[in-house]
Amino acid sequence: MGRAGLKILLSLPLRSPAGDGLMSDNERAIQLFTTALASTKGDERRAQILHQRSAAHARQGAWEASLRDAQQAVELRPDWAKARCRAGAAHYGLDQLDAAAAAYEEALRLCDSGDAELADGARAALNDVRAKQARLATDAQLSPHVLGFAQSKTAGAKLLAQGRYAEAEQEYEGALRAMRAALQELPAEASGGMRATMEALERGMREELAAAKKRAAGSE
Repeated sequence: MGRAGLKILLSLPLRSPAGDGLMSDNERAIQLFTTALASTKGDERRAQILHQRSAAHARQGAWEASLRDAQQAVELRPDWAKARCRAGAAHYGLDQLDAAAAAYEEALRLCDSGDAELADGARAALNDVRAKQARLATDAQLSPHVLGFAQSKTAGAKLLAQGRYAEAEQEYEGALRAMRAALQELPAEASGGMRATMEALERGMREELAAAKKRAAGSE
């Protein structure tokens, strides 16, 4: 998929149902989780197993199966942010962008204040969804600005991961300028949905920029 936010969410390790370590074989993982479901009672535990099986399906690119498991996990634990994130990833894999955005937004609403990694991943994934929506909705007139936004955002994320916070801040500022320019040049006849998507993307970029500034200040 190539998206930073989804990489964070899908890189969470698979654990065996018995809790006896990590599994690298997706096929075997799916078999074990399926067997475990047949003998497991309790909504919370079943949701955890479904969540992990959804992840195994996602790693194989089996997005429909991944979505089914994620949705079942959400039904069992509607207040569990991780299950919402997993559903968002599956929707994204199926190019169901509106549903993916809704899932990530709900995940952010449900995230515990202490789970910064999950919140950061969900926020980045949501912005990736919005970026794709903007790319699909934007005509050729806006493509240079959208391309500039995507390039600066990607560069900023890489620098942030390397601990180069001040440089990341500069790239994010460039991404924000590019999206603002795209909004200014948006044709008057553009659909309300297109404008709303791009405005949401700009808000998300402001949030990421604010987070980068905090990290830059803390590293001084």
